[in-house]
Order: sequence, then structure tokens, then C-alpha cells
Amino acid sequence: MKRFLKICAFIFLVLACLEFTLHLYNPFSSRVKNGENILPKNTRYAVAMPNYPGLDKEIIHNKNSLGMRGPELDGSEKLKIICMGGSTTECFYLNDGKDWPNLLGSEIKKVFPSSWLNNAGMEGQSSLGNLQMLKKYAVKLKPNYIILMCGLNDMGLEVPSHFVENKSIFKKVYDFLEIPSTIVNIVRAGKAKESGLNQPYLLDLSKAATFPMADSAIYKRLEIEKKYLYAYRARLSEFAKICIENKIKLIFVSQSILFSDENDLYSNAYLGDIKTGDINGKTRGYILKMYNKVTFDFAESMQIPYVNLAARLPKDSRFFYDGCHFTNDGSEITSGIIYDEIISKKLIPEISNGTHP
Repeated sequence: MKRFLKICAFIFLVLACLEFTLHLYNPFSSRVKNGENILPKNTRYAVAMPNYPGLDKEIIHNKNSLGMRGPELDGSEKLKIICMGGSTTECFYLNDGKDWPNLLGSEIKKVFPSSWLNNAGMEGQSSLGNLQMLKKYAVKLKPNYIILMCGLNDMGLEVPSHFVENKSIFKKVYDFLEIPSTIVNIVRAGKAKESGLNQPYLLDLSKAATFPMADSAIYKRLEIEKKYLYAYRARLSEFAKICIENKIKLIFVSQSILFSDENDLYSNAYLGDIKTGDINGKTRGYILKMYNKVTFDFAESMQIPYVNLAARLPKDSRFFYDGCHFTNDGSEITSGIIYDEIISKKLIPEISNGTHP
């Protein structure tokens, strides 16, 4: 019995030391800890990239004092816009100023000098994470508009139990600890790598692994996905409700990826059989269409502006370096499409009508 107690005491001491060390420095730290968004304020990323077509070899990516990409607030802004979404909004591997939100902000600033736009995109962020970020950060900034691009990271999303409003004392203690969140982040990173959705890699269509799927297998996978759509719409509804309550105007943007039941416009390679995670490109494209349709139907029912990027951005491998994330050219075209929609449809009357100071 004494030996057992000594072993337990030793294990407890080791864990306590590890916990203390991780609080001082955690090499596996993440921008999400136990379901809470942790914005990396005043952080600079410098990344040396391989020779990827469409990307710069040296990436400088800065977060401001808010933990977002873009200019600081100085109190003189008469039009505030926040772009929210996952990695396709954050554009982590694009240099500062080349991410589509800040390209968009630059164009808006030309016609509305006192405007302010920031990129609050976060890699891996689903509509659930966006909802939590809206409550915790965005509402406090009192933006006039939020541009939300979501859907891709919601595929197969089941609401985790740690996303609760009222936490017990045991849950608060759990959230404080570093060891549990570190284990979860390591596991999550492994799953993200397997899916290929949130990891930088070059999609060489001439060498890409293929994964043909029978129509019956595709249909079965689509049927499985249907059960997640209701919860996705519910999250969109809550997001919109909070925006309305806080007098924030919302603009939805559909997600666009290369994967689809089409040929690549650049190489003419068929995109449907490309392996992407545990499914092929055709199936992933169909699933994303399901989420985009939910977004569109909800936006139409609420009379919320909707930019159909998925319909307007060509299936061209020059615009995506890995099938999901934009190259420099893809980001520039995306910004142009959104800006064109904003101007032509007067989605932001302050700039569309020229009513700037």
C-alpha cells in the first residue's frame, strides 16, 4: 500500500511540474484552448515557405493588439468592418496585405478614407468558433458590418461538450489546466493533417493521389452529412440574432474550394477523383454545396446579403495552393469579387452611395 501511495505521489509531482512548466511555456499552445478562442495579440509570424507556385517564399504575418490582421483602432473610424471565418479568411500563408480581407479593406478605404477593416479569421474555425468569437470579441468592438465566410469547417461538426455558457467549478478548473488542452490540441492537429483542410501543402494535380468512389458510397456519405445541417443553420441563426441585437449588419460569403465534379480550368485534370481526407474531391464539393445552400436559404429568409463566391470563383488550380486555400492570385480575385458585389448591390451603402466624409 505504501509503495502504491509513493507511486501516486511521484506521478502527481511529475504532473504538477509539467503543468507548471506548460503554464510558463507551452510549445504546443493553440489559439483555441478548451473551446475558448485565444487571439494572439501583438504576434509576428515569419515563415519560410517551399517553392510553392502562387505563394511568396517568405511570409510575414502580423497580428495587431486585438489579435487580428489589419490596422489598429485609433477612434477616428466612421465605418468599421470585421471579416470572420476560418483559415480561408485568415489566409495564414499569405503576406500581410495580401489576404483577401485586407485587400478588400484597401479598396474600401479608397472611397471611404475613415473606414477600418480587420481580418478576424482563424485557422480551423467553424461557425461554432465564429459564434464564440462574436460574443467574446467582435461585439465589443461595435463594428458596423461583419462579413462571414463559413461552412467548410462545419462538415461533420458535432457540438463539443466544452462549449457551454454556464460552467461548473470542475469545468473551470479543467479549463485552467494546460495538460488536457495540450493533449486535445495535439490530437486535433493530427486529425486536421489527415483531412488536409488546415495544413499547408502543395496540390500537384499531376501527382495527386486519387480515390474513386462509387455513386452509392457518395450518396451514403451525403446522407450522413445531412444530420449536421440543422445544427449548422441554428448556429447561423444565433449569429445573426446577436448581430441584429447589437445593430451589426451581416454579410454572408459562400465558401469556394477547388475540389468538385469538374475539370481544372488550368490543367484540364479531373478534380472529382482527387483524394481529400477520407473522401474524394467530387464528394467534398457536393458536401460543401449542401452547407452553402443552407447559408443561402437562411440568408434569403432573413434578407441578409449573400455573396455567392462559390459560383463566381473559377475552378482553377492557380487560385488554390492545396485545393482549399487561396494563392496570392486567388486571394486577389476573391477580394475583387466581394468588392464588386458590395458596390454593385449596394451591400454597404456608406461606400456604394459615396457618402464618405
